[in-house]
Amino acid sequence: MQQDEDRQLARVEEELVREFASALTEQVVSEQLRGLVAEFAGAPVRTFVPVLAQRVARERLRALSVS
Repeated sequence: MQQDEDRQLARVEEELVREFASALTEQVVSEQLRGLVAEFAGAPVRTFVPVLAQRVARERLRALSVS
């Protein structure tokens, strides 16, 4: 199960890096995503963690790219 989540998160990270490549470094995108995943560390149900992390990360990255 953890391997599936790891693969999904790697795909999410790749997508976000491509999406924000013109405004943010890969490191910034990765740090934001990893921080969000850490916030969900205690979630009893892990199924939606990649989707939720992607959604919140995209919002935060948009805010960072505008500022």
